[in-house]
Amino acid sequence: MNQYNDKNQKHGYWEHYYPNGNIMSKGDYVNAERHGYWEYYWYNRNIIRKGDFNMSKQIGYLKRYSENGELTNKQFFL
Repeated sequence: MNQYNDKNQKHGYWEHYYPNGNIMSKGDYVNAERHGYWEYYWYNRNIIRKGDFNMSKQIGYLKRYSENGELTNKQFFL
């Protein structure tokens, strides 16, 4: 977890945290690019948004949630 490749770029599975220790985001990097499924969290641990990336480009459905966990938006990216 939280590793770098030989070019000192984020690579593999990563987790980012708020100062209080709650998770902020998690997903995979390929040569510093977000790739695959990612989740982002509110400070209170509820999900803000989740979706897939292809080399940092949003693809497929992106779902956004309110701070109390209700789905607020669903958007499709090609």
